[in-house]
Amino acid sequence: MYTRDIFSKAWAVFLAECCQLAYDQYHQNGIFSIPNGFDLVKEFKGVSFHSLEWFGFILESEEAIIVTFRGTQTDPDWIADAEIFQEPFPYCETGNQLLVHGGFLSVYESMREELLKYLQQELSASKTIFITGHSLGGALATLFALDCAINANHSSLYMYSFGAPRVGNEAFAHLYNEAVPGSIRFVNLADLVPFVPPTKVVAPLSKRTWHYKHTFTPYRFLLTEGSIIKNHSIETYIKAMKEKF
Repeated sequence: MYTRDIFSKAWAVFLAECCQLAYDQYHQNGIFSIPNGFDLVKEFKGVSFHSLEWFGFILESEEAIIVTFRGTQTDPDWIADAEIFQEPFPYCETGNQLLVHGGFLSVYESMREELLKYLQQELSASKTIFITGHSLGGALATLFALDCAINANHSSLYMYSFGAPRVGNEAFAHLYNEAVPGSIRFVNLADLVPFVPPTKVVAPLSKRTWHYKHTFTPYRFLLTEGSIIKNHSIETYIKAMKEKF
């Protein structure tokens, strides 16, 4: 049984540091330091606006599985972030009612089959799974967490996101909150990214309207580092996990 009192400072620091490692993986072409006590069991790539890129990895210990998604880093990633039209989330029975950010969904779909298949066939369902990501990675982690809750067999599942944007509409947020109660969303109040897309988006030509709603009430903090980029950086979130909680 989950309660909303699921915060663990040790896990928050560790998972934020895993998000930093996902950036190292990208910048160093798949090479990064493996945390003590864990084995690297899988690295994965995704397609962001026609560009195949490193997007994360899976770690495993005797007790836990960590799935980490990288955040925005390249021009194609920024283009994906900007595709704020909504598409149905196709991986649940009520998918036509659940609308999610089209750019995030496109990136997620490029890696989804590989990840879910590996999780179900190669990893123990008895282990606790932690899904994490920063920025765009937090959005991907949110999509994967709901997908796993519905379509995988891990009974103990947690999702920690850092500086994640809004992902879907109210129906998506409602189902997510029911299906993935072990979720924590960390928000720096000086970071702009968690406040986009806006709650209401109107297409300039068609005038079609989309609505966005965040999942669970976040764990908030204020840490100003002198610039928009620094306020959003994973380094700032790591610092906050150590000093603000």
